[in-house]
Formats: sequence, C-alpha cells, structure tokens
Amino acid sequence: MIHRLFRNPWHVIIGICLALTIGLVSFTYYNASFYQVPIGEVTKVTSHHSKKTVDEQHNRDTHYTDQLSVKLLNTAQKGATLKVEHQYNASHTEAQPYRVGDRLLLHINASTNEAYVVEKKRDTLVVTVLSVFILSLLVIGQRIGLQSIVSLMMNTGAILVAVWLYNQNPNLNLFLLMSIAVVVATSLTLALVTGWQSRTVVTIASTILGTFICVGIAWLVITLTNSQGIKYETMSFLTVQPKMIFLTSVLVGTLGAVMDVAITISSGMYEILQRTPSIPTQRWIKAGQNIGKDIMGTMTNILLFSYLAGSLPMLLLFLKNGNTLTYSISMNWSLEICRAITGGIGIVLTVPLTILLMQIWHRWKGGHIQ
Repeated sequence: MIHRLFRNPWHVIIGICLALTIGLVSFTYYNASFYQVPIGEVTKVTSHHSKKTVDEQHNRDTHYTDQLSVKLLNTAQKGATLKVEHQYNASHTEAQPYRVGDRLLLHINASTNEAYVVEKKRDTLVVTVLSVFILSLLVIGQRIGLQSIVSLMMNTGAILVAVWLYNQNPNLNLFLLMSIAVVVATSLTLALVTGWQSRTVVTIASTILGTFICVGIAWLVITLTNSQGIKYETMSFLTVQPKMIFLTSVLVGTLGAVMDVAITISSGMYEILQRTPSIPTQRWIKAGQNIGKDIMGTMTNILLFSYLAGSLPMLLLFLKNGNTLTYSISMNWSLEICRAITGGIGIVLTVPLTILLMQIWHRWKGGHIQ
C-alpha cells in the first residue's frame, strides 16, 4: 500500500513537505536555547487585581493585573522560576492575557532580577500557518500549486530587493525601482503559472499596460488638482515625498487584481478558440467582454475591501475617541479609497486591452476568425 502511494511523485513531494513541517514545528517549539533573549514558559497564573475604568468618551474597560509564574527555558538561569507582574485590559488594546503553557520573550533586569514580558513567542504559530498554506497549495494544486509557491517567493524577493536598494541608496527613485520589480514579478508569475508561450506575452503586456495606465491617470489627476482631497497627513512620519510613496503603493496594490483580470480573460478566450476554432469574431469578442463583466465587479470589491480592512482598526480607534465619522473616514480611508478607485480603473481598462491584444495575437498566429 505504501509502495503504491509513493509511486506518484507528487505524493513523494507532499510526504517530504509534511516531514519538513513536522520537523520545523518541533524545532521552533524546542528552540529556546538558540535565543539570546530570555524565554520562559508560564506555569501558573494568579489574578489578584482588576479595575473598571471609564474615559471622557464614556468608553468602558477593565484593567487586570496578573501574577505569572514563569519557568526560564534558556540563559544561565535556565530552570529557575520568576514571578512576573503582567497588566492588560479587557479590550486587549494595550496587552493580552497569558495562559499556562504560553511561551514568552522576557526582559530581565540584571541588578534586581525583576522581569517583564516583551511579547509572546510566536515562531511556532507562524511556521504552522505557513506550512498549512504551502501543503494546501501542493495537495490541491500539485504542479500549479508548486509554481504558485515559487512565484510567490520570487515576487516577494523582487519587492524586497527594490525596497532594500532604495533603503541603501535614498537618491534612487523608489517608483522606478518598484516599476522594475513589478515588471519582473509579473513576467515570472505568468510564465510559471501559464507556461512560457506566445499568449503569455499577451497576458504580461495587458497586465503591465493596465497597471501603468491607471497609475498614470492617478498621477495626472493628482498633479492637476494639486493633491486636493488626499490626506497625506497619515504619511506625515515619512521623510520622502508622500506623493511618490502613494503612487508606488497604488502600483503594487493594483498589480494583483489587474493580473487576475488579464489572465482570466486571456485564458478564457484562448480556451474558447481551442474548442470552437470557427467562432465568429463578434461572438468571440462578446465572450471576452462577458468574462470581463463577470469579474470586474468582484475584483473591484475585493480590492476595496482589502484596502479598507487594513485601516479598520484605526478608524474604530478614531471613532472611539470622539471623532466624527466624516473626519475618521477622511483621516483613515481617504488614501485607501483613492487606491481602490485607481485600481478599479486599472481593472476596467484591462478588459478591453486584453481582448484587443488577444485579437492581435490570434492574427499574428495566422488564425482567421469568421
């Protein structure tokens, strides 16, 4: 039975990944000795104080003080048990409660031997979640899943290299660096997912054109209106021009949605041609338009929700502190809404661009549509 199971090479790959997952999760759970920061495991929690509070905005909360017994897992004091006072509130806005078995990163005062919690040790959780994600891709997607993992790693690498180069050389143009990273990431991703063939060039071209055209429109509007209505105050901590950072974030954020639209339309139209080579031109174009209409709305909503979700905690914090809804949205969602609208323009423009390029590709291939 086992011999038959491992005849399939994908079963072998999944088995190796599963073994690596078990090994990595086990290692991160028992790797305290590799840390220079003191690490302790909570062995006992004693709640000895609580206090209810109400602020000037009538927000109610409860503050707790726990006494933690923490057994050290590394350093020269390994095995010793420390008493650590830990404060948190019911809303968990300042800190979170800890339970028996939690592993914590500590700071210990060398002179007084007093300790406090820096944060929870989370490497085991991170490795577990990433492993489940990778295994899911491999089990369900197999070859495509493996290619997706490789493309994800390369795309992340391309973006990080651009950021690293800018950090090392601030005189470089961040938008130009990220543009190069976007072109490289798009080409590698689509080549891996669809294979390197002539129609892949169509998808790459429509993705890049759709992305850069919408960013160009955003730049033109911002320039002509002198950035009126855009709250750059949320990026006031930056020491570089916020307009460039904003356009760069639009470029990277829009790419994924535009790429999805381009590959869906091009793959759909290609499949139609493969199954019905004699399809009339207008029906073929109409099919591409129908595919585009079906995904435009969903992709635009996905883009909007993705942007807004990141700023939702700050929006709620502003509202809880007595700010008006209009002011809170203006300060936290104005840039996100601008990004979403710009990305939506890119999604809409990518539909006719991809259909046009698919027609050019088919004629170049010598095809003839009635």
